[in-house]
Amino acid sequence: MHDSFLMQNISKGINEVCRKNNLKKVTLIDISVGFSSHITEKNLLEHLVDLNSEVVDENTQVKVNYEDMPELMAVIKKVEGEKI
Repeated sequence: MHDSFLMQNISKGINEVCRKNNLKKVTLIDISVGFSSHITEKNLLEHLVDLNSEVVDENTQVKVNYEDMPELMAVIKKVEGEKI
């Protein structure tokens, strides 16, 4: 449940980064989550493809780092992609 909420917020954050930086396609996403998170690179990519299919596809590389941070927190460290 918590991870679903967190993934939705990550999805919104990715959309905002793309909008602000004129990205039409994301090639790399690097995020950090807390040690207790069950988010994996595979399930995050699946979620992002479902919700952000206009900019994220199955070829997008996702890197999830586990760090000491609050349970419902994620930090988008890097987003790379192709500009419009």
